[in-house]
Amino acid sequence: MVKVRLLQLGALAAVLGLWALIAAIGVVSSTALPGPGSVASALWQLAGSGTFWQAVGDTLRGAVTGLVVAVAVGIPVGLVTGVYAAAEESSRLLMEILRSFPVIALLPVFLLVLGSTPGMKATVVFIACVFPVLLQAQYGARSVPPAVHETVRSYRIPRLLRFRRVVLPGAVPSIMTGLRLAATTSVLVSIGVEVLTTLPGIGHMIMESQQAGASARAYAYIFSAGAIGYSITLLAQFAEHRLLRWRPPVHTGGE
Repeated sequence: MVKVRLLQLGALAAVLGLWALIAAIGVVSSTALPGPGSVASALWQLAGSGTFWQAVGDTLRGAVTGLVVAVAVGIPVGLVTGVYAAAEESSRLLMEILRSFPVIALLPVFLLVLGSTPGMKATVVFIACVFPVLLQAQYGARSVPPAVHETVRSYRIPRLLRFRRVVLPGAVPSIMTGLRLAATTSVLVSIGVEVLTTLPGIGHMIMESQQAGASARAYAYIFSAGAIGYSITLLAQFAEHRLLRWRPPVHTGGE
């Protein structure tokens, strides 16, 4: 593990060194690509300003709202369609049509119907996140072995108890995978909506900084967005490990 971490840090240091070299030589204009020192200085200044944290709060508010609604809708629908074949078959065509639309391409429609409001941003995030959650929940519900279902039916266990004790525990690993994917997607989509609209948040501040010629500040916001996404991924992985402690460890074929 230590060796892997050292390799990862070495790769990161190499990328930063190459970035600094390119900026120092002047291969790319400093307006298009400021040096890492300038970006770090801009990020340090932003961290002490209320404007920065207000933008972060606006972005996370839209992302979390859309994600929560996506979880509340996606998990139940995914579990039901995963357990009952008739429900899955009847909804398959509708699901395929809805998930085939690029969510950003639908942004003009949402702007026309809902306006440039925080509710519109949360709606776009919801649509982007609900299908990963739904499909993973559906897959998890299907992953319960048929022998287990037959055993449960032979003992005539009530459906609600069967759902709570058999289907839901078996689907939890897949559900957590969907939540991890959706959590990262929610932040990215929230920032993307802010870039393309006038809604406040990190995306809007990136565009505002670029228009003002403050490229270092724009990159600082971009790296802040990446740090938020990475932090959310780490939190999701930690939650997954805590919730799935009951699972036996996976062994390789050589063991």
